[in-house]
Order: sequence, then C-alpha cells, then structure tokens
Amino acid sequence: MTQTLSVDERDARELAQLLGLVTRGLLRGQRDVPAPLRDAFKRGALGPRHMPVLISLARRGPMTVGELADRLGLARPTASLLVNELDRAGLVQRREDDADRRRTIVDVPARHRPRLVRLADARLDLVRRTLARLEPEARGHFVAGLQVLAEESGALDRKEVP
Repeated sequence: MTQTLSVDERDARELAQLLGLVTRGLLRGQRDVPAPLRDAFKRGALGPRHMPVLISLARRGPMTVGELADRLGLARPTASLLVNELDRAGLVQRREDDADRRRTIVDVPARHRPRLVRLADARLDLVRRTLARLEPEARGHFVAGLQVLAEESGALDRKEVP
C-alpha cells in the first residue's frame, strides 16, 4: 500500500534529493582545480576542507592562524592542523610575526595565488548566477533557508570545516 505523504514530507524528501544533486555538482566542480594544485593535494593527502583556507589566504593575503580561524569559523586547533597539512604539501608559507614572535603569519606562495583567485572567482560566479535567477525576496528566503540548514546541521556551532 502506498502511503500518502504530507506536503511537509514531500518537501523534505525533495529538498534532500536536491541537496544530494547540488553536493554531487559541487564535487564535480573540483575537477576545475588547476593541475598543480590538484597534484599538491594528492601528494599531501589533502581534501576539500583545505580549500577554504587556501582561497581565504589568496583573497585576503597574509594573516595569523588565529585570524584565519576566526574568518573561517574554525576552532584554532583545527585551523592550525589545516595550516600544518598545507605547509607540508608546500601550499602555504609560514613566518614569525616581526611584531610578536609568538604569532605565526601564514600566506599562499605567489606562484599559487593567481590560480586560487581564479578558482575562487569561478565558485563565486556560480553563487552570483544562482542568486541572479531569483527575485530579491526569494533571494532573502533562499539565504535564510540555507542559514537554518547550516544551523540544524550543526555546521555553524561546531566551528569546523564542513
């Protein structure tokens, strides 16, 4: 016997299916990562959680590990771990802060910066195209809905890279 689903249940199932499609599409987009970066990721056994660190550094420039953690909503130990892994892969540079030797400044080597900025621009363009297809009121609802989903998934509470 087929069960009649409530509107809410159908909406929940449709949203879950759409989220799966979006996730697969975003993962396919990782093929757009330039070969030198993709190779460094493979050599360093890095994953998607490292990319926000690189993009943030490429776009914003050098910053301390603490600033990076705050910008990305990470716990400081998590940010430090990601930076260590990226450093071992040769994708970031670290140096002591001249003003405070206890602090470490992290940056992306100049050779990787243009590739990372282009990659970030392409990903941001996807978001811009998506929002451009929605009316202003729908944009607000879309963003608000994603905010609620992020909260419910715990992504905003854990201070971790998703």
